Amino acid sequence: MKEKKLSGRDMLLILLYLPGKTGEYNEAVEGRTRLTKMMFIFNEELSERLNNLDQDSLPDFFAYDYGPFSKNLFDDLRFFMNIDFIQEIEEDKNNLSEAEMGEYMYDINNQRGFEENVDVLNIEPPSSVYYNLTEKGKEYVKNELIELLDEQQKDFLIKFKKKINVLSLDAILEYVYKNYPKYASESKIKDKYLY
Repeated sequence: MKEKKLSGRDMLLILLYLPGKTGEYNEAVEGRTRLTKMMFIFNEELSERLNNLDQDSLPDFFAYDYGPFSKNLFDDLRFFMNIDFIQEIEEDKNNLSEAEMGEYMYDINNQRGFEENVDVLNIEPPSSVYYNLTEKGKEYVKNELIELLDEQQKDFLIKFKKKINVLSLDAILEYVYKNYPKYASESKIKDKYLY
């Protein structure tokens, strides 16, 4: 294994690359909220298990309308989309949850709405959004990052991604709100999960 330290950005790419419930590499993660909570749980519960991870590079989270949120993570996601490492796939499969809609509107308001003077009230959100790596992103992870993990690290990260992709969004939000109540303090939907 190389001596290079992994960054928070690297972990986003690695988690998107690793297999989940299907056992297929580059299995997509459904939704901004699921992706956000995946990275939050990773930061809080798993990051310490990677001795070659630069802890200071992990995204910062704060209490927001739908639980823990990270502007850093959204900036990283946008960066990787701009350099063609991550793709956002929109599908008309089902309606967005309230949390998904809130994070979608945050993205519109804070990234496009003010800069491009977009009328956010007339934007049609996608029904479902999925994130995975492009061919360029997969090649980068395969050639530069995956070798920085040992087999035990890969194994627990694969199990983690599988759990994230198997659980319902409600189950993930309930887990996060109950285990990290300070991040639920500003949530518009905390009463649904904290009883």
